[in-house]
Amino acid sequence: MSARVLHIAFNQARKLPPLIAELRFLARDFEQVLLLPDYDQDHASLERALPGVRIVYLPLRSRERSAAQTPLRKLWRFAEFTLRAVSAVRGEARDILVGHDMPAMLPLLPWLLRRGVPVVYNAHELWSEAAEENAPFRSAWRRLEHMVCRRADRVVVPEPNRADIVHHEYGAPQLPVVVRNIPPDPPPHAASTLLRDRFGLDADAVIVLYQGLFAPTRCLLPLLAAFRQLPAHYHCVLAGEGDPAYTARVLDEAKELDGRVHRLPWTPPDELRNVTASADVGVLLYSREGRNNIYAAPNKLYEYLFAGLPLVSSDFPGLQSLIEEGGYGACAEPEDAQSIAEAIKRAAALPSGKLLAARARAAFRWEDEVWRLADLYRTLLRRPHAQ
Repeated sequence: MSARVLHIAFNQARKLPPLIAELRFLARDFEQVLLLPDYDQDHASLERALPGVRIVYLPLRSRERSAAQTPLRKLWRFAEFTLRAVSAVRGEARDILVGHDMPAMLPLLPWLLRRGVPVVYNAHELWSEAAEENAPFRSAWRRLEHMVCRRADRVVVPEPNRADIVHHEYGAPQLPVVVRNIPPDPPPHAASTLLRDRFGLDADAVIVLYQGLFAPTRCLLPLLAAFRQLPAHYHCVLAGEGDPAYTARVLDEAKELDGRVHRLPWTPPDELRNVTASADVGVLLYSREGRNNIYAAPNKLYEYLFAGLPLVSSDFPGLQSLIEEGGYGACAEPEDAQSIAEAIKRAAALPSGKLLAARARAAFRWEDEVWRLADLYRTLLRRPHAQ
């Protein structure tokens, strides 16, 4: 029988594509079990996406009673999830335990402290430096994060600068394994006119697409301000959902741009591919609020490129070296409308479409990343303490 890897995540699986990719590609090498909270999970699509992976859904009464995101309710949910997940882990055979982001490490603390079964911390975020929703407990998360990084058998991160931070500042004994968030199996490039048709845009319109979370850290207000400095044939499409108050501010600002801003709600990934392929430029801006943003490692970057879109992104070290030095787009000061407008014009002038997509697909391959995870798990299984 193959070794069993037990994964825990405390979020909606659809919002963590790297987790889905790992489970899919390593199911042939390891028996895998995934523990998830049973709220806002699409059971049918998850089971289709993860054949051969056993999914255990943990009920959360605290979430069923209220979806409100207050600090006290979050604390209640963390506590309930931790208790239920500890019980579930104890009931499962496991050779390796993997926690995806810091809340999922709470149920693994008994195994971290006992050092029995190997424990891997997959740090998709620098958790204590992440967005404002962690602010009420930031100091507690920071202490916990440092302890977890010191005691986990290995840490996995999606970006090299984050690896240095986790090793040199957080205290991980070894440099973390870097596995970039490159989507697996991108579909063949296919040009589309979906957005032009949907919004009645002329052939000469330049369609600038933002897809993702609506939040202040994504700089949507500076992006819209940039359109005041762009010619009238530049149009902006905003696809996604997020904080209701911030979304309302963004939509109010959009009304002032004379029909040049268009809104799409959250769109399933399979449909989003056609949306993306029908734009001309992809936007991926992060504010300078914390190193989790400055050293961002978004999978959307590759999704834009695989669809043939040149990029506009923040002028941060990791993003700038990949995008500008690779000739994939232009970078801007993320909260400066003039800088964003100039970057959009530079990106729109670059070759796009099938040739850009082919070049990106040759340069960024999930197959070049996933072997690091397989090698990591095999190394841990050879250690004497693995059970």
